[in-house]
Amino acid sequence: MPNEAIVYSGPYEVGRLRRRRDRRVEEYLFRRSIRTSNPPLEVTMCRITKLVAYFIVFCVLLAAFTGGMAVLVMAFSIPPDRPGYSKFPGLCIQPGKYVGDQKQIVWSIHNEKELGAIRRQLSRIVEGYGLEGPKRMLACNLDDSWGYATGKPCILMKLTQALGFEAITYNDAMTLPDEAPDELYDYVVELGMEERIKRIWVACQVKKEDGLDVKIDYVPDRYFDAEALFTKGNVFLNDSSDNEGGTYFEDPSLRRLIGVQFSNIPPNRDIVVRCQVWAKNIPLYMGTARLMLRLTAPLQTTTPLLLDEWYD
Repeated sequence: MPNEAIVYSGPYEVGRLRRRRDRRVEEYLFRRSIRTSNPPLEVTMCRITKLVAYFIVFCVLLAAFTGGMAVLVMAFSIPPDRPGYSKFPGLCIQPGKYVGDQKQIVWSIHNEKELGAIRRQLSRIVEGYGLEGPKRMLACNLDDSWGYATGKPCILMKLTQALGFEAITYNDAMTLPDEAPDELYDYVVELGMEERIKRIWVACQVKKEDGLDVKIDYVPDRYFDAEALFTKGNVFLNDSSDNEGGTYFEDPSLRRLIGVQFSNIPPNRDIVVRCQVWAKNIPLYMGTARLMLRLTAPLQTTTPLLLDEWYD
C-alpha cells in the first residue's frame, strides 16, 4: 500500500500518559477553584447586629450632612424678591419690530390688517393690568385704534422690572445734566417743588429735518413716579373718607407704563425718534430707546400719463 493512501487517525498516545495528564488538569482546576471561590457567609446573630449598626450609623451621618446643607442654604440663600446682584431697569417700547437697535413702526390708515395687528399688540399689554390699564391709557386710545387710524399714533413705554432698585432722581432743573434736552429743562422749571420730587423724567426727541414739525404728548404724565416703583407690591394707607385708617394694595408695575402720542406726522417720511429716561443712577444706554415711524399713503401722480395725452 502506498504511503499516500494511509490516513492517520491521530497522534499515538499511551493510556497511562493520558490518565496522568488528566489527573494534573483536574488538580489544577481544583486549586484554582479554591483560590477564586467565594463561599456564602454564615448568617449569625453577631453578623446581623453589625449590619444593623452600620446602617444606623450611615443614616445618622446622612441626616447630619443633609441638615447642615439645609441650614447653610437657608442662612446664605437670596430672598425670592431680591436679585442676586444689583441691576438697572431698562426702557422698552411697543409696538413695532426691531431692525438692528431701532424699532420700526410702519402702518397705513387704509390697511385694516396693519391697524388690527397694532391694536391687538397694544391692547394685550394694557389689558394685563385689569381695568386700571385701559383707564390709565385712555387718552391714547380715544379712537379705539391707539391713534393709528387718525394720524396720531401712540406708543407704550415701560421701565423693566429691577427688584430692589432705588432710583436717584433729579429733583430740580439745575441738577439735570447737560445732555438733557432744553424742553425737559423748561418742563421741570414750570413744575412746583412738590411735583419734582421722586420723578424719573422722560424725554422723546424727533430728529430735526426740513419741513418736519411733529408734536409729542405724554399720557398720563411725562415722568415715572419713582416712589416704591421697583417692588412686587405696595401697601399704602387709604386717606379717603370712606375708609379711614384702612389700607389698600397697589401694583407698581402699572406706574412703570406711560404712553407717548405723536401728531402732525407727514405721510411717506421716516420719522426718527429717540426716547430717554433721566435718573442719576440709570445709565443712558439702558434708558434709551430708538424708533422710526412711517405713515404710508398712496402717492399722487404729478405728471399726466401718456395715455391721457392721446385722448386730448
